[in-house]
Amino acid sequence: MMSAVTAAGYDRSGPATARRGRLWDRLPPIAWVVAYIALWGAVAFFPVPGNDLDEFFWPSARIAVAGQPLMVYQPAGQHSYPNANGPLALAPLTVAGVMVKALGWTHSMQLRRLVALSLFSLFILLMAREAVMAVERLRGRRLSGRARFFAYAAFAVAPPIWHSVAGYGHIEQPMELWLVLLAARWTAAERPLRGGAALGLAFLARSSATLLALPLLLAAGRQGIRRAAGVAIAGALVAGGGLLPFYLADRVDLAHSLFEFRPSLLVGSGSIWTFSRGTAWEQVAQHWDLAMVGALAVVINLWLATRSGGMVGGRIYAALALTAASFALLAKAVWPYYFLEVYIFGAVWALGRARASKAALISPLVVVSALGLFAEVGSTPNQSDSLVHLEAGAMFGLLSAAMLIALAMAGGGPSDELAGPPEPSSSGGF
Repeated sequence: MMSAVTAAGYDRSGPATARRGRLWDRLPPIAWVVAYIALWGAVAFFPVPGNDLDEFFWPSARIAVAGQPLMVYQPAGQHSYPNANGPLALAPLTVAGVMVKALGWTHSMQLRRLVALSLFSLFILLMAREAVMAVERLRGRRLSGRARFFAYAAFAVAPPIWHSVAGYGHIEQPMELWLVLLAARWTAAERPLRGGAALGLAFLARSSATLLALPLLLAAGRQGIRRAAGVAIAGALVAGGGLLPFYLADRVDLAHSLFEFRPSLLVGSGSIWTFSRGTAWEQVAQHWDLAMVGALAVVINLWLATRSGGMVGGRIYAALALTAASFALLAKAVWPYYFLEVYIFGAVWALGRARASKAALISPLVVVSALGLFAEVGSTPNQSDSLVHLEAGAMFGLLSAAMLIALAMAGGGPSDELAGPPEPSSSGGF
């Protein structure tokens, strides 16, 4: 899919190819947006079983639509597995809920999905736009024609997007990723308060975004301790301020949903910790897996930050991808949608390397997509223990190898500084 993206970041294949490339520019951007929204609307009618959108997000949105927007954690507040994400994604979903109620579609899962997926596809487009802008900044040149079209496709229609949003119903992930990409841009541009605010909002969209603060704090720290402190303080104030009204209204359910429930979860499938079941290590995995994830993320980020050039340019996105991969590697249960963050940040880093070969541009995208699909083996219920163990061991080995290769590539040489605003292309672009 990405073979049209040349090492220089734009199409140099000659007049015939240039004429074909202009086909991508004939439609105005609004036409692509409408077509993309319509595509997600059609996805709502695919025979996908009930997922997290139906089981967790919609019940919370119904509470808000009913006039109790601060009680959104009540429906599954004391369940063993509650709605474990921040409230930000529930704001647009509540708007969708109002539309669903007005249209009389409340009792139809497909029609509810039609409204929700169509609305949240806008956040996928925002995420894709920010990701393509990051690629252009890293390359120092604006993409045009086919290269720009396929770059957008790499982010907006990649398998992990469909897997996460359509398959598992995690509508909050594109919003979180868009906000983290914004935070990375503003942090690199020495705007720590904006970067921290975007990071705080990302946490309010998806709680696991907390881990992604580490590479951004190190990137800000390269500009001075005060800038790193600005990112941290702004992020904490936005996240704390966003949660405070919900905490005051329903502190018991909020605390259980976001902070207290996880230690009670048993070791699940898809993780290397599957081998600890029935041993003394099972309690370690159940209660301390996040500590090990955090320790690995700290080691990776500190190593990258101490390489020549520091935590700048593409290395920031490589660090974000490897930080997200640390969670998929050592969490006590691994779900396929965990690989969406790995994919998006890894794709920005891979496609932003202007001097890389075509194979080097494409291979990280293919590898992460394949790992996400492979994770389905471990997450499918009623599998035999031997198959679960085989998948967990193979996943750990494959993901570890991919992380080591990416770590060596990202830290092996001086990291390119951001080139600043990309040069304008002769084409209007996508």
